[in-house]
Amino acid sequence: MVIPEAAKDGPVLPETVRVQFGCDGDEDYWRTPRQDEPLVHNVRVHGWTDNIDPDNPPSGWYLGQYTVNLRDNGIERELPPGARRRTEAVVQAVVRHWSGLPERPALVLAAAATKAAEYAEHEAVLAAEQKAKAASVQAERARMRSRLNTVNGIARRHPRPKGALRQGWVPVSLVDNKERSMGTMNVREVEFSKAQPGAVVYEVEGRRLAGRFTVGCDQWRPQPLPQGVRVTYGHVEDSSPFRHEHPHEPHVFGVRVGGVWECERAGKITASSPGRLSADARTGVRARMSASDAGERYCSAVLRALALHYLARPDRPALQLAAAQNNALSQRARAREALRTLRGEQRRAEGASMRHRLREAEYRALGGSGRSVRLHA
Repeated sequence: MVIPEAAKDGPVLPETVRVQFGCDGDEDYWRTPRQDEPLVHNVRVHGWTDNIDPDNPPSGWYLGQYTVNLRDNGIERELPPGARRRTEAVVQAVVRHWSGLPERPALVLAAAATKAAEYAEHEAVLAAEQKAKAASVQAERARMRSRLNTVNGIARRHPRPKGALRQGWVPVSLVDNKERSMGTMNVREVEFSKAQPGAVVYEVEGRRLAGRFTVGCDQWRPQPLPQGVRVTYGHVEDSSPFRHEHPHEPHVFGVRVGGVWECERAGKITASSPGRLSADARTGVRARMSASDAGERYCSAVLRALALHYLARPDRPALQLAAAQNNALSQRARAREALRTLRGEQRRAEGASMRHRLREAEYRALGGSGRSVRLHA
């Protein structure tokens, strides 16, 4: 039996055929021999082979895994080589004969019509999914355009004047994550950072504590106007703000420590939280590892206190704007690239939705009136 293959997500009008061995029973008749299955070299040929181009049938060794010898006891075996070659030749001859029948277009159309209603619903679902995706991408494009406008507005704004550096040492209290006092440290503002606009370099002194920290805005987060805080151990210089180590990294309990702490939202910071912040030991027995538990607890208290000290500056809006303007070019480039990508995604989704709607219409025409439709890949 030669059956045009009406496949879901395939051509609307079948372009390939399936050859079934034996005619009685369902298409998926399996493990039960058909009464009229062919015998080739006294071997019962059971199953089917599919995906055959009737206009150019394969020449050899093409029978699929579902073409087998099914014995009377229900056990499947591969076809012997001689029976396989003979079966392939017969299938080729039958398919060539079928391809030349004058009734071929009607047979193809009838095969497509049997699945038309089911496949039309399938195409309608796919079209709706693609339409919803296009709408979602369009909304994301609107958000990205708004973001780009915000970045452009930030870039055009006049820089706001920064306040003066505080002179002298200022005592700052330290508490652990359970709000227990850990003493105080003295803090001195050294300079406005040249490597990180909007950041301030602080020098600290305290009980077994000495060194510098660079505290600024978390400007590499996605917000156009940074809302978080970035604290770097050491004095970040002009050469590279992303170096692994920086000059003047602090010593805590006799061990030099380093690292970076980034907090995306400044509102999350209190004197006691976040509870545990990292500190990498540069020297001592834990070099190239995290600092000791006591060292990390102490460093965490210092980082939180410095972040709050920085956030309390009256000129924080000016520092935020300086950080945002320093990052405006890269933010603008990323926003424009994202818009180009989203534009392409929306066009592809809209095109896919339209193609599925056309295929749905073709399937409904097949199931409704039986009229012929154009071949659609």
